Amino acid sequence: MVDVVAADYLAFPSVTVCNINKYKMSAFTTEDITNVGYYLGIVDKEQNLINPHLYTDDFIRTLESVNWTENVDYENYNMTDFTIRTGHQLEDLIQSCKWKGEDCASDEFVLSLTHLGVCYTFNKYTDSSRFPARNATIAGSANGLQLILDIEENEYTPTNDLDAGAMDAGVKIMLHRPTEPPYIKELGFAIAPGLHSFVQMRNEKITSVPTPYTECEVDRPTEYFDHYSLQACRIECETRVVVSSCGCRLPEQPGNARVCNPVETHKCAHIHLLKAIEGDKNCSCQSPCDVENYPKTLSVSRIRAGFFSKLYQDTINRTEEHIEQNIAVVSIYYEALNYEDINQIPAMTITMLLASMGGNMGLFLGGSLLTVIQIIEYFFDETVGCFRSSKKERAKEKASGDHETNEYATQEYHRGGDNHTCQMELQ
Repeated sequence: MVDVVAADYLAFPSVTVCNINKYKMSAFTTEDITNVGYYLGIVDKEQNLINPHLYTDDFIRTLESVNWTENVDYENYNMTDFTIRTGHQLEDLIQSCKWKGEDCASDEFVLSLTHLGVCYTFNKYTDSSRFPARNATIAGSANGLQLILDIEENEYTPTNDLDAGAMDAGVKIMLHRPTEPPYIKELGFAIAPGLHSFVQMRNEKITSVPTPYTECEVDRPTEYFDHYSLQACRIECETRVVVSSCGCRLPEQPGNARVCNPVETHKCAHIHLLKAIEGDKNCSCQSPCDVENYPKTLSVSRIRAGFFSKLYQDTINRTEEHIEQNIAVVSIYYEALNYEDINQIPAMTITMLLASMGGNMGLFLGGSLLTVIQIIEYFFDETVGCFRSSKKERAKEKASGDHETNEYATQEYHRGGDNHTCQMELQ
């Protein structure tokens, strides 16, 4: 059953933003290159730069200054620190944030580690949040979230990390419930630079009926998250696969297991993680019975680089070329202040099934009983009819026999009289 319900306000989803590039080229140190350069596919076994034409002169100079006999400590190298430190920082990625036309505070964004590295989530409501959950009270682009993003394409580092060679340039965004973790590498949508992207979304609430009608989860417990969701289940399953196979976890995975070092990360953890993502591992995750989705329609227009550079010259001082190659504007808002309430209704409940069975049994058994009675009545009537007919025949035959006897006696009597008469005459 689908119903469109008008509302006075709608809860705004969490918005997670990630740069498609995981590591900034200028953030690499000589220690980073020494410990992870080979495993990220930056240098070969002889410490020669692979595809040198893809790297900046500054990075090449940093590479040339590396002392390959020092700073090698795979066992104690901190991959979590490396991922956060070399990721695109908040102040570099998000140049401007406005909520309903008002500036957002920078601490409204929460750092989240995902398979794309460092990401930032707006409106990630928790019990300890300083900021209240955001609500939309009017539909339209002026009453939502607007972000101006700088993808820093010149900082993109070609790597083989998670089978991604930084072929694309842009950001990925995911809309999700504030209580759900982002699963943005697989479920996010891409935003390209040089464009103003308008994301018109709707609110969709789906309620499914549990067992025995569907296999949705009602209150399945989670190990690392407060609420069950499909994303939380997949993240926990991937974490179990990596920990059980490699004895460590990746920086973006939850839990208390130690973080994998560079060798374990690229020779074991990423291999098993990709198998889990591609479905080769047994990660059985069912959708929860209560789901809230944000279906969206994406439209774009080109940014006027010259006008943009003049409009934001005091806050975002960028050249027109940089704007065309790196700046993306995103407006996220509700297209209507209502939500779709989708409730799954059983085609037949147990009560209805029993009632139907009872009715059918009553109909069939009643029909069968009437048929039996009619058959019995038929044989009874036939038996009684035959008996009565036989009785009448016997009576008729008896009456016919008595009549013939009387006629014979009369005839004999008359014969005797004639003879006597005849005898009398002869004398």
